[in-house]
Amino acid sequence: MELEQCNGSSCSLEETPIQVTYKPLELFYFMDISSPENFHVMTLIKKLEIEYGHVIRFRMVSTVPSCVGGCQEEVRLLTMIKALELQGKRHAMRFLRHLHVNDLFSGEQLGSIDLWEIARSFEEYGLDLSELEADLQSNQLLNALAVDHQVLKDWEIESLPALTFVTRDEALKIEGVYPYDVYQSVMTELLGYAPSRSTDWDVAKVLARYDASTITELSYILDLEKTVIERELKKLSLQQRCRPVPGCSGEAWAQTK
Repeated sequence: MELEQCNGSSCSLEETPIQVTYKPLELFYFMDISSPENFHVMTLIKKLEIEYGHVIRFRMVSTVPSCVGGCQEEVRLLTMIKALELQGKRHAMRFLRHLHVNDLFSGEQLGSIDLWEIARSFEEYGLDLSELEADLQSNQLLNALAVDHQVLKDWEIESLPALTFVTRDEALKIEGVYPYDVYQSVMTELLGYAPSRSTDWDVAKVLARYDASTITELSYILDLEKTVIERELKKLSLQQRCRPVPGCSGEAWAQTK
């Protein structure tokens, strides 16, 4: 594990100050969307959001570092994600979670799916399709992609996924995915105290928070055995409060609308 520390005078954050208004920590998480393994970091982010969202602001930086002049489907996806993010990062995260849960993120599969069809299904969540179409052709999108590229360069990210925890005075970079207590230790070190952990969560609340979650994700997020998760899902299903996601062999579940 690489832990890289810097302060305001020795890293690029001084050039682009981070405005920490309400939350003492900002978390940048860097993902290679051309690598299915990178999507596992989304489960980690879900757990951090649920337990420490009151002290962390999250920023996703997605990229396709292995693609130079090729990988058209991955670049098409990256462009769509960034355009969605212009309407709010929740839209980009919802889109990525859909691909993750339905196992659609490989380049070969992306070539056979309609990204617009997926986007249209999110209109009920407030996504403006006309604005999305305009954003895909805008200079604002190009600028946003350029900013992400610069952030990657400034942080000298060498392997993905990677996370950086940032406060007003210092930052720590972690490349790779590690046990959860490593991230808790990093937060404690940067803040100078152990932040309170939100524990008032159960299967129903997690499903209500996110569009869909897999049994594996729920087990990790809630620190429960898969058999316990499965029993709870069956109970919620009988109450018509959740349903299995079609095409996922019973692994992914969503809240019943």
